[in-house]
Amino acid sequence: MRNIIQNQKSMKKYSIVALSLFFITLAHGQKGFAIDLGIGTSKAPMIAVKYYLDKNAASIGASYQVFNNALGKNQDLVVGDTAIGDGDYFYSFDIGYTRVISEKFSIGAEVSFGTKKYYQNLRDDSAPSGAYHRIIDTKSVIGGGGLLFYNVNEAFSIFGGYNSLREGTFGLEFRFLSEKPQY
Repeated sequence: MRNIIQNQKSMKKYSIVALSLFFITLAHGQKGFAIDLGIGTSKAPMIAVKYYLDKNAASIGASYQVFNNALGKNQDLVVGDTAIGDGDYFYSFDIGYTRVISEKFSIGAEVSFGTKKYYQNLRDDSAPSGAYHRIIDTKSVIGGGGLLFYNVNEAFSIFGGYNSLREGTFGLEFRFLSEKPQY
């Protein structure tokens, strides 16, 4: 039993060393980073941080459909309250890849892992807002999509595309590059 615990501790140490070497290698080859800010037609803002390595960039980001039609606070059903509508909203964690294809254009793809919550709006005459919502179902969702970037200059891009969770997506990319990419 003692050997198993020691082996697990050794594996953790080796994992930390391997991850550290991986990130040091990425940092050494890194040419700069970027921040993407956008919004989907589903009223879901998105943000992503992107690391450029020559003509390639990996990104991680998130989306949250904060602008939804859920009324008031989320709470349990109160007997006697009347349903006045329903809907859904989501949040996601996005992993992406972008490739610079020319001085003016880049293309990107992303995979989104998230949660979708289905709600019901209820009227409550005694509440200050007059209504509240309750979550009636929660599901894990996976989505994906593609983006086209127009590189206005070395520091700024505009983009548009589609993601199956956010739907149509439009936004701006701000780049902080230490070297200009070779085309």
